[in-house]
Amino acid sequence: MLDINRHPKTLLQLIPSYTGATLSVTLSVALSVLLFASISENYYYSLMFAGLAITFELAKFVALPEIARRKHRKDWAGVMGATLLFVTLAAASILGSIGGLQSDTQRIQASITKAEQQRAALIEERQLLLAEVAENQKAIDKYIALNRIKNYAQPLQQRNETLRVKAATIQDKISTLDVAQETPMTALLGAIATAVGEDKAVVQVYVFILLAVLLDLVASFFICLLREENDFRRDYQSKLKVEEGGTNDHEEESTTDALLETATPSEEKVPPTATPCQREDSDVGCQQEEGGDKPKDMEQHQNVVSINSSNKYEKIKKEVISMKEGEAISKRQMIKDYKLGTRTADRYFNLLLKEALIIQDSETKYFYRAA
Repeated sequence: MLDINRHPKTLLQLIPSYTGATLSVTLSVALSVLLFASISENYYYSLMFAGLAITFELAKFVALPEIARRKHRKDWAGVMGATLLFVTLAAASILGSIGGLQSDTQRIQASITKAEQQRAALIEERQLLLAEVAENQKAIDKYIALNRIKNYAQPLQQRNETLRVKAATIQDKISTLDVAQETPMTALLGAIATAVGEDKAVVQVYVFILLAVLLDLVASFFICLLREENDFRRDYQSKLKVEEGGTNDHEEESTTDALLETATPSEEKVPPTATPCQREDSDVGCQQEEGGDKPKDMEQHQNVVSINSSNKYEKIKKEVISMKEGEAISKRQMIKDYKLGTRTADRYFNLLLKEALIIQDSETKYFYRAA
């Protein structure tokens, strides 16, 4: 059993993190799209700028976990490059979010202003009509007193009837218009401006900067949290795999002894006191001096061992190549599967490291498939 206090989180526990990451990234992209799409009135240019905004936002969130990966591989030049790219895109994203919030707020404010102006214009027109009706009524009263009803008072009365109909129509239009009301955001900005004693436009800019920075920080937090959790899950599963599939020290020693026995001539077949010349067949002349070449059967045996070793390494190499990037590789499992000795396994893994097929974690010392 592994003595691990921390365990990978379940999918249910990760649902809030995935939801937060999705919402924050979507909002960040949407705000940038609002800004970039408003650059041009042309439909096709708006689509092009919107696509540009989406590309920048996605590149920013891809560059963030890439910083940790390159740092893990100790690729410091790559870390600097990914960090520079992320900071640049994050700054552009924050400005885009500020612009998106600003443009949307201005659009709402313009709509409110337009509605207020239209309502004020209708009210003013109605007041003018009612004022004309009042003046005409004074004249009518005067003409009636002078007994000039038919020639002067009657036309004015007809005119007043027409004006009253127009005033009633305008009143109906005013009643159908929605009352312009501030949105909760504009109301909040107005309250903050009143509290701090600053202009509403200045407070609006500061609040939007704060919101844009917080949005990017929240999105980055969720993405880093999910990346760290996935890395921990992979390491945890790798440790379990090593513990379940590994061999004990006794099995390693037995495997090494068996390999040494196959590589050493049998003592029963070769007397320990025999000289190199006596180990040769009788029909072959003794041509070996002390310190000379090895016997032919020993050379052939070593060639066979070398060929077998090379074939095993090629098989191991093919197996490693077929693995997915970041997948854990168990040295003990390789020793067990291919009947390797400890030194041979170390040599093979060193060769795999030199060929950049695997990487080794500097802290846990576990091996993983290289990118």
